[in-house]
Amino acid sequence: MRIFLIIFILSADIVAWSLFGLGTQTKEKEVEVRMVLPMDVEYEKVAARSHLNRIREAMGLNTLLQNDLLNVAAQAHADYLVANEESSHYEIEGHQKFVGVQPVDRTLFANYASTYVSENLSTHTYSAQSSIDGLFSAIYHRFGFLSQSIDEIGVGTAQDKSKTSNSAFVYVMGNSHLERLCHDKSFSGTGKYYYKICKNETHRIGEKVFQQAQVSNKRYNPEIIVYPYDGQIEVPPAFYDESPDPLPSYDVSGFPVSIEFNDYYFKNVELLSFKLFDSLNNEVIDMLLINKENDPHSRFSKNQFALFPLKRLAYNTQYRAEVSYSINHKTEILSWVFTTQKPTEELHTIEAKDATVHLSKGKSHILYVVPQNEHDMLKNIQFPTDVDIVFIDHNTLKLTVMDEDLDDFEIKSKDRVIHVIMD
Repeated sequence: MRIFLIIFILSADIVAWSLFGLGTQTKEKEVEVRMVLPMDVEYEKVAARSHLNRIREAMGLNTLLQNDLLNVAAQAHADYLVANEESSHYEIEGHQKFVGVQPVDRTLFANYASTYVSENLSTHTYSAQSSIDGLFSAIYHRFGFLSQSIDEIGVGTAQDKSKTSNSAFVYVMGNSHLERLCHDKSFSGTGKYYYKICKNETHRIGEKVFQQAQVSNKRYNPEIIVYPYDGQIEVPPAFYDESPDPLPSYDVSGFPVSIEFNDYYFKNVELLSFKLFDSLNNEVIDMLLINKENDPHSRFSKNQFALFPLKRLAYNTQYRAEVSYSINHKTEILSWVFTTQKPTEELHTIEAKDATVHLSKGKSHILYVVPQNEHDMLKNIQFPTDVDIVFIDHNTLKLTVMDEDLDDFEIKSKDRVIHVIMD
């Protein structure tokens, strides 16, 4: 009698996912949970800031310094998310470990003086790298990480020891120049000033120094910020989900390519074209350009643009992005390249709903099941217990056969069947 496992894929917040196994036998059912390994949360906290800074450095952006008060706010929200098994930027008063409803409420509670803060988070992610990389695939959160105005960050990481799939990474970012102004003497001269931007709402900041603080970091950052950045490798080929969702009609699409014009240098820029070409220099034509005018959630600034391939990109392929723009009545063209992920094992591409694949014994394999439409993802995977499957993403599996005597078996998902023959 052959026993099968069923793995359910659940998404949470950005592109996070978790795995649960359900073993079935002929007479009875029993729950068999595939446990997520415990994290070293203190290590992952440090690793997250380091990984984010490596990406910013590769793009020529300033690194983000650790701020202890932002750390306190980020950690408090991570603890809240795990305690309540929630995935939101907002907290509900009365729930366990409640600190403040909004991110700014929590930073003020931690005694960070400025109200100019932003927050990114992911849940059900189990390493700093997977958390950061997942957030970079989510366009709104990507722009948050690539902001030219921030220069400090706090990171919070938490995991439920008894239910390790329940985890959270929280990132709170700020501008140290603005925060310091809230500690300076309140403005008392003549002229325009600002207030209600510090923990002490009556604290006044003169217009000139306030504007200088806002652009203090931007002037030292690149004029144009693109992602994936020029020469980047191991770029994920797919985008799945984000909250809020920039592509609400798609469950699976290609990895978005973005460009942002630093508004310290560009006051009025006109985007003329934004294109993507494959390794054969063929233009990828099934695309959607999102900008300030058509952004479904009104998050984009006038200087931010994202090109979404409506179909997944190919693995291990170099792409070239090309942008044409006009500034001061002069047309400029910017071009850069990036390369998508190269599978670590032999790749097998499966297109048919009923397919047969021959695999060599004694090694692992990557099975990429090509989506047949914008909603086609692998769910409720059934396979023998003597086969180990790890999800690379919602359409890609890493398969390892644990039993040398197993010659053939099936992998099932909804209306899909993959017949595996071990040679």
